[in-house]
Amino acid sequence: MKYFLIKMDQKFDTAPEIRDWFDKIKHEDICAERSHNIEKRQLLFIESNPNTVFPDILSFPFFLVSETVRNVIYSYDPNTIFKELILLDSKYAKTHIYYLPILRERDCLSDSSILTRDKSSVLHAVIDAEKVGDNAIFSLATLSDLNVAVRLDFVESILRRGVKGVFLEEICVERGSGKS
Repeated sequence: MKYFLIKMDQKFDTAPEIRDWFDKIKHEDICAERSHNIEKRQLLFIESNPNTVFPDILSFPFFLVSETVRNVIYSYDPNTIFKELILLDSKYAKTHIYYLPILRERDCLSDSSILTRDKSSVLHAVIDAEKVGDNAIFSLATLSDLNVAVRLDFVESILRRGVKGVFLEEICVERGSGKS
């Protein structure tokens, strides 16, 4: 099976920029054990821009998805916890609802992976398929930045729904001692 890192396409240079989120959502709370510290629904302001475009995935400051992508995640894993974030540009009266999924973490990176110097993110991902299990979407454990991986059938599901603003990078997959 093929896997991909999924994030927002950087070509969307007018994607919303969330302001003043530091006191509202802490990165360490974006996990099943601490997600109760994040409000179920909250309003966040974005930088005012008349040309703001709302892609289906935002990667910064945390992984956010549109309702379309949320529904696909839910179909693959109905136990996923979601927090609703309403993004508002008060100057231009633009608003959009995103969902913060609390994804399962998988410690599946192979020693063949290449990480950034500070080990916050992955430059070249190699995963051990046996450690992934049957997860269609998950975050890579042991990294300080959130790196989200998805299985090919998940990718096909969201692409069939016409999502926009998604960037995919294929992940190398090892099976035990061999590669595929």
